[in-house]
Amino acid sequence: MSGEKVICRRVSDGVLINIPHTFDLKQIADSGQCFRLTALQDGGYVAITGMKLVKITPDTNGGYVFHCPYDEFRDVWMPYFDLSADYEAYQQKMAGDPFLREAIAAGGGIRVLRQDLWEMVVTFIISQRNNIPRIRKAVDILCQTFGTPLGEIDDQQFYSFPTPAQLRGQDLSPASLGYRESYVKEMAEYDEDFWVQLQKQDDDTARKTLIALRGIGEKVANCVMLFGLHRMDSYPRDVWINRMIDDVYHGNFDPSQYAGFAGYVQQLQFFYYRKTAKEESV
Repeated sequence: MSGEKVICRRVSDGVLINIPHTFDLKQIADSGQCFRLTALQDGGYVAITGMKLVKITPDTNGGYVFHCPYDEFRDVWMPYFDLSADYEAYQQKMAGDPFLREAIAAGGGIRVLRQDLWEMVVTFIISQRNNIPRIRKAVDILCQTFGTPLGEIDDQQFYSFPTPAQLRGQDLSPASLGYRESYVKEMAEYDEDFWVQLQKQDDDTARKTLIALRGIGEKVANCVMLFGLHRMDSYPRDVWINRMIDDVYHGNFDPSQYAGFAGYVQQLQFFYYRKTAKEESV
């Protein structure tokens, strides 16, 4: 795995993983990068990517159990949760920044997921001028209406994210996408090879390709770059990040000083600044 202190072993009902300081499912679910990491009543979560889903539950001795065969954990969920990267090393390189030290203390369990590119294009188009509960609801409706049933967990049916072919030519009005609906419909018209080729492009070319698409501006392009292409030098700036830079860094923050993991820095800043702002407003 990585240079971090990691426990990873087969157990009777799946695979136990424990990365004490840099893996927390609740923090990941609340970080704003994903909209389908679903919390369960027992404290566990359901994760979905492509045609795979898995139940993940907290272990009584710490860590989490992935309820799936080891081969699936190794081939699907290790890459998805970026478990081969050393996030503790990233954190050590932030030690000179007081705000980031506080952010690590509050949200150091966040990891930047390796999510499906197509799903990220659609979900972050939907995210424009929208709030997280409405985004989640719209995404759930798209999946339930047009996706493929993947199975039940705790009496709840889960679905794949619909493919471009499953959305193409459909009436998307049940998802209440508003002006974003035409953008999503247009994205569904691109063939699979377009998205495959996008993944092969360098950062600058991929960003320009995304921005050239109708409905994708700089912010959404950078979100897709980070969360769909895992380009870790991408640093999406939204209202919260701009406010944080003005408030904490007096309008001057250069993410290039964290080359190779600037996107992770952004996630920590976003999570901690929103959390602090919400606590102060109570």
